[in-house]
Amino acid sequence: MTPSRSLRLGVVALLAGALAAPLPTTLASATEVPAPDATAATETQQTTDPGVIRLGGANRFIVASSIAANTTFPRTPVPVVYIVSGEVFPDALSASAIAGNLGGPVLLVTKNSIPDIVEVRLTALKPKKIVILGGPNTIDPSLDAQFNVYGAPVSRIEGADRYEVSAKASAGAFKQNPTDMVKTVYVASGENYPDALAGAAGTAAPENGTARGPLLLTRKGELPASVDAELQRLSPERIIVLGGPGSVSDTVLDRLRAIQPNVTRIAGEDRYSTAAQVAGKFTPGGTVVVASGQNFPDALAGGPLAINEQGPIVLVQPDAIPASVSDYLTAAKPKHIVILGGDLSVSQKVAGQLAGFIVP
Repeated sequence: MTPSRSLRLGVVALLAGALAAPLPTTLASATEVPAPDATAATETQQTTDPGVIRLGGANRFIVASSIAANTTFPRTPVPVVYIVSGEVFPDALSASAIAGNLGGPVLLVTKNSIPDIVEVRLTALKPKKIVILGGPNTIDPSLDAQFNVYGAPVSRIEGADRYEVSAKASAGAFKQNPTDMVKTVYVASGENYPDALAGAAGTAAPENGTARGPLLLTRKGELPASVDAELQRLSPERIIVLGGPGSVSDTVLDRLRAIQPNVTRIAGEDRYSTAAQVAGKFTPGGTVVVASGQNFPDALAGGPLAINEQGPIVLVQPDAIPASVSDYLTAAKPKHIVILGGDLSVSQKVAGQLAGFIVP
């Protein structure tokens, strides 16, 4: 696999255009940015302060579409779009890193339907292929044929459980050619989502160079056989585990070290400090993506955007910035901050506070 090379143009260009526009008198705290296409009525892009932009919408499906619409991918049309459930998190954990590193977005569907906004986005993206991630319990097989209308090959990756899906998705994306080897693999709990939220962006940290890898899932007390086999196939130079022993046990770490002795655990006091530690792997002075740490869809759909911008994802509470995140932002001196989701996910109060960390 040849990972995508970020052009860092999408959100930054949109932000620059927004700030050049005159402020409407009807909005006291936010300037609405013209939407990039005919979905303006449903997708929203707003700047709250200079250097800060919000990609939002009325629901998670619209937010994911807005994120995809405002990411300038290295290749057009995009090589792939990953389709995952917007109702359960496991498959999206794996898809976010893979899609971003392949140069495409993640879009969300319900179990039995394709939201209208997703149909609009697929028509605009014109992907070369569509990959559905997950089995019939998460995305009904009847949807497969509906995706055929977009003129791209449609495939589905499924397995006996979320761990096998994670391993199969990795195997399908990372071929381990002799001249293009994965150096780093992230491993996170497949039983809960918080520690993995920032992991997709972490796969594109500068220390990984262009040899980016997947995020694989594990049980707390046992490394699933399918994931074990995939790690052996990948034979990475290092493995980074997200979360403390309460998420990924020392027993799992011991097995990981048997595969590759170079294993590092990144674990903070909570999901916010864990994400901040992952963010610390990125070069200061760039773009930081901010999402709610209390639900999964926005952060996971935002993984490809963060990868494309070569920046991290940090997590906040709806009405507060945790101290660990505040400390990180102070040190990072970001030029741009992108907020994912609407006011219920990240309040206007927090958006205003985030603007205080911008260093032009």
